[in-house]
Amino acid sequence: MLELYQLEQLVTIANEGTISKAAEKLMISQPGLTRSIQRLEEDLELKLFDRQKNKITLNDNGKMAVQYARDILERTDRMVKELRKFDRLNQTIHIGSQAPAPAWGISYLLKEKYPEMDIDYTVDSDETKLLDGLVNHDFTYIVLTHPLKLKDMTCTSLFKENLYLSVPPAHPLAPFKEIAFADLNGQSVLLLSHIGFWNAICQKMIPQSHLLFQDDTSIFNELTRMSALPNFRSNVTLVREGEQNRVAVPITDPEAHVQYYGICSRENQKRFAFLKQALDELDWTKTREYHELV
Repeated sequence: MLELYQLEQLVTIANEGTISKAAEKLMISQPGLTRSIQRLEEDLELKLFDRQKNKITLNDNGKMAVQYARDILERTDRMVKELRKFDRLNQTIHIGSQAPAPAWGISYLLKEKYPEMDIDYTVDSDETKLLDGLVNHDFTYIVLTHPLKLKDMTCTSLFKENLYLSVPPAHPLAPFKEIAFADLNGQSVLLLSHIGFWNAICQKMIPQSHLLFQDDTSIFNELTRMSALPNFRSNVTLVREGEQNRVAVPITDPEAHVQYYGICSRENQKRFAFLKQALDELDWTKTREYHELV
């Protein structure tokens, strides 16, 4: 009976050109490789090599066998990858979101609903990557900032997020009841780097500002407490993280207000149907406690 390791050995001999180089590549002895190939020929009941003193070369049978062996090995490798991917999908819910807030809320609610499942999320502003990931089953559920109609997919409106400017009480903009991005353009602004599509919005709307990006949330929070630099909060983060000794001023521009939409395959529609109502009723402080523990 043919064994996969024999086919791998045959392909390696074809790639390396000699038994000795193939044995070195496979990290086995040359006599051991020779015996293995002889057993393969016995199983096939034909010769794969023309043998001369101190040299063997693939004959026509061998060349055809190498083509089949490569195809079988590629198919086997693809089968293993697809099976492992399928198994991960059955055990893990992968969320892809254009912003952090939906990912926080949805991952928390799914863990509450399905405690036996592993839940993870990725924040990526690139819509194409999220959609490709959903189609290729790298994501189970994605969140975009606009509705989308796709074959075999379902789209559900989720919740709105509104942006605020956060400043100390003594800041010149603190007395304002509302502001526009233009009121902030040209100032230095503290900004977290992993906030998805919001980064592009800020860069577009205040192009003359000096955006001070921070990767580390703890450093960002410390700078917020210790400096007078403006930063951005939303209706979600104001509840989730609180606001100490700062004033949150609503931003009026349409770009500061977003409606999120959840997209998944129709076969997963029932699994995620509860999210709309659950997000409307969610206590966002619980999502912070949850993510601090995981």
